[in-house]
Amino acid sequence: FEWVKAFGGVDNMEAANREKSGLLYDFIDQSDFYSNPVKNPASTFSTVNLTTGDLTDEQIAYITANRSKLSGISIATDWDRQTSTGSLSTLIGTVSSKQSGLPAEEAEEYLAKGYSMNDRVGTSYLEKAYEDDLQGTHTVREITTDKNGNVVSDNVTSEGKAGKNLKLTVNSDFQTGVENILNQYYGASIAAGFATYSEGAYAVALNPQTGAILAMAGLSHDTGSSTTTLDALGTINDNFVPGSVVKAATISSGWENNAISGNQVIADQSINLAGSPSIKSWFTGSGATNITAVQALEYSSNTYMVQVALKMMGQEYYSGMALATSGTKEAMEQLRATYAEYGMGTSTGIDLPETTTGYLSDDYSPGNVLTEAFGQYDSYTPMQLAQYAATVANGGNRVAPHIVDSIYDNDGTTGIGTLSKTIETNVLNKVNISSSDMALLQQGFYQVVNSTSGYATGTHMRGNVTIAGKTGTAETYALDDNGNAVTTVNLSVLAYDYSKNDDSKIAVAVIIPHLTSDDNHPNQLIARDIINLYMSTYANK
Repeated sequence: FEWVKAFGGVDNMEAANREKSGLLYDFIDQSDFYSNPVKNPASTFSTVNLTTGDLTDEQIAYITANRSKLSGISIATDWDRQTSTGSLSTLIGTVSSKQSGLPAEEAEEYLAKGYSMNDRVGTSYLEKAYEDDLQGTHTVREITTDKNGNVVSDNVTSEGKAGKNLKLTVNSDFQTGVENILNQYYGASIAAGFATYSEGAYAVALNPQTGAILAMAGLSHDTGSSTTTLDALGTINDNFVPGSVVKAATISSGWENNAISGNQVIADQSINLAGSPSIKSWFTGSGATNITAVQALEYSSNTYMVQVALKMMGQEYYSGMALATSGTKEAMEQLRATYAEYGMGTSTGIDLPETTTGYLSDDYSPGNVLTEAFGQYDSYTPMQLAQYAATVANGGNRVAPHIVDSIYDNDGTTGIGTLSKTIETNVLNKVNISSSDMALLQQGFYQVVNSTSGYATGTHMRGNVTIAGKTGTAETYALDDNGNAVTTVNLSVLAYDYSKNDDSKIAVAVIIPHLTSDDNHPNQLIARDIINLYMSTYANK
């Protein structure tokens, strides 16, 4: 079959005495494959599998009985990847078919690795990310022919190996528990009529020390309905405006860029800018209240953050001031650079193909810089927020999340096989602030939940486990059936089991977009129950 000689075929074998044998290697331009795919499916001398569909018993019997007349033809079975129907099955991803073979945009790269054009490869999520491990290796043969093309010798120089097995970091019972918690509280919001315009609820739990993903759970909600569906992929594919959870990163940026220092006192006061509505914190009164950086987190002060951003722009606040545009772009870039140190607006380094790293607008108006500072401008994924929570929990190391715990060689048994590789902790960066400043942020997170002040915003997270965290509320809007704007809120929270030694075992991020009320505090209750469940049942396993 002259037509089976493949593009780049010699990369797939070791051929001895090539000149002496007179073997002709037919290199075909890659574009020719896509115009005539049957011409170029596999490397020279490789077995070509032609998928025919199911054969009848009579057809199989005929081919078997007439092997001597059908030289080089045999019957084999094909395979299809089967996945469980569990909530994480979408993370496994897909593989290409025999008909489609290698993806066109990656064919050259795969061919260089020894693949054939009709090989089946992972095209999304775990199947794609761990293709090199899951694929296995082809058998490599050394073939010598005489000048007439007759095979003189055929020796196997490298035996093929079955693909490896992956063990995930997620405990399926804990994953189910997290989904049940989401269903409990989000279902209550639906029943109360608060989730009419909400598209779902999402929670991610990480090990702050290693980056191991403990759970990634989501509920997708058809607005106006009472039903939800599981949506784990929403935790890495969907972006949301997070609200006040960003404030620790804003304070960090103020420190990094010498706008403030240490536990600096700034007055929480109504910010009155020329030509703009007043900016206030939820507790801002008629006068000014001096608060520290720790209290700004504890009370969730918007105006503290606005004044930090103004200082970064080179402007000092006074009532009635007009905003200057000078320093606007620089301040926005500085804020985003610090946010990225915590995982927001950048790749998390997760071992899955990321389709988004958040939504960052390129509009650098002064007003947008100010709203950015208290979390009402850029959008991030739940996974990015979880990485942020883990970074605070462990003392400032941004660790890449990973859902694969270890890789096992396939030993031919029905078990997982023998351990080949353990996924190591991957520290992407350390936040560029001092340990004493990081301790101030952690103190602020602790006070959010455990303070006796009536201004503390996270007291609904108190429970059996001591928790530190930061709440967030972003003012948003949705459209009703008549196209009228309806005021809604995105509720978010970062939380972790509090530890004085930075050795927390779980960090959680929760976000619920477009609720019409935050009265039930579902974000805090979800985070509390997830941490309580993990610490009571799974933390020491």
